[in-house]
Amino acid sequence: MANKKITALENLPSPAGADILPIVDDVSGTPTTKKVTATNLMTLAPVQSVAGRTGTVTLSNSDISGLGTAATSASTDFSPAFFTTVAESTTARTLSDSDNGKVIVCSNSSPTIVTIPSGLTTGFGCTVVQSGTGTVTVAGSSTTINGFEGKTATAGQYAALNVIPVGSNAYIVEGDSTIAPLVNGFSVNFDKTDDFCGVSSDPGLDVYSMSLWFKASTTITNSYAGTLVGGVNSVYGGIRIGMGANRTLEYNDGNQYIAAGNTSTIDTNWHNLIMVYVNSGYTTTTGTASNNGKGYKLFLDGSRVDTALGSTSYNFALATSTSKLKLAREGERALYFFGGLIDEFAIFGSSLSDADVSAIYNSGVPTDLTSYSPTLWWRMGDNDSGTGTTITDQGSGSNDGTLTNGPTFSTTVPS
Repeated sequence: MANKKITALENLPSPAGADILPIVDDVSGTPTTKKVTATNLMTLAPVQSVAGRTGTVTLSNSDISGLGTAATSASTDFSPAFFTTVAESTTARTLSDSDNGKVIVCSNSSPTIVTIPSGLTTGFGCTVVQSGTGTVTVAGSSTTINGFEGKTATAGQYAALNVIPVGSNAYIVEGDSTIAPLVNGFSVNFDKTDDFCGVSSDPGLDVYSMSLWFKASTTITNSYAGTLVGGVNSVYGGIRIGMGANRTLEYNDGNQYIAAGNTSTIDTNWHNLIMVYVNSGYTTTTGTASNNGKGYKLFLDGSRVDTALGSTSYNFALATSTSKLKLAREGERALYFFGGLIDEFAIFGSSLSDADVSAIYNSGVPTDLTSYSPTLWWRMGDNDSGTGTTITDQGSGSNDGTLTNGPTFSTTVPS
């Protein structure tokens, strides 16, 4: 049988590997038929792209280049390294290289903190989703975490945040983000030697109420222990604990002290302290009245404890041009430093009611003070991701605090 023309050859729509594919060579004018099997042809053909290919295409790590170690080391093949959903039902997760490219779905009804540690492989990134009702905050541990306007938390249920690497141990959080008032991830640890947090100028605040949480490093009796809030006048003063003379707690502005006249100790657990200004008719819990009717009520863990009253002259300015707001130090004298943790410090421009005091204490921390309209609110690291030396003011003013002499952030918070 004579050789057929190419157009007359039978079509092989689904050739098997051993099928022969005839090739007709007629370069010299004498037609010659050669053959190659389908298997040999595919084995020798270079693969340039999988675009348009049908059927199963399998890629291994060795087939992938330019994606970085973290992208391919999470699993033995390509598909699980990306777009895998990871369920997280607890309130805390520390990311690892195996989370690279994955979607971390947080379902807890309580606030959740997702921590990015230092040392993750360069190029690490992932997505964090709030599937439950609890706000999810992305925080750093020896890493730098930034977000637009300081927003590093989910804005609400079903919000998503993308973690984007921008440098060594540095990340940007973008997406459905907000500043989370309900998450408490950090406190500040003061060493009782020279650590303090302060403002650079007179904050100009009318102080009608204060609230903070503290955890002393040692048990406090009625011997002097330190100052929680200082800067009441140009010399000294503030809220001090362990004052001696049967006083474990007092407010002292240099002219007047209002004290908790009990001899009980303050242990090393977390405690809430609230001070409320009374403009008229002030009387201590034991019936001692102020001559001019003004005074501060002191509340420890929701219970009023002011039992003693000093002289009758009052100076209720928190700070002057020569005396700035301080935490863990007494005013400008640089004395009586506090040792331990302080968290959630707030000043209010109105007098909190007894019901407000009870609500703030009993709601615990994390707590939301927004409804009480704080004029100054230092979250002690939450909105700064526990890094740097600035404590951002979340109140209505802009009196940011500055950490001095190396106080450190701690993840130990009131609960």
